Amino acid sequence: MAKTDTTKTAAEAETTAPAAERPRLGTIANFIVSEGLMLRNSETGAIFEAGVPTLQAVTTTTLRRLDDGDLRLA
Repeated sequence: MAKTDTTKTAAEAETTAPAAERPRLGTIANFIVSEGLMLRNSETGAIFEAGVPTLQAVTTTTLRRLDDGDLRLA
């Protein structure tokens, strides 16, 4: 049987790292809105302040915003 190479290239490791750090639904995490964006906090209805970490429960909307790059974990 042929030996399989399981080492990852730098690009593969870079793309899979954020998924490991992805928060779970329902947990509370600090988020920061990306510069130049105005996003409404889906829990409070307030606007996220740019550059200010904001506690929020992780929802499907939060995860989508993380994937889009609109929010990042603090």
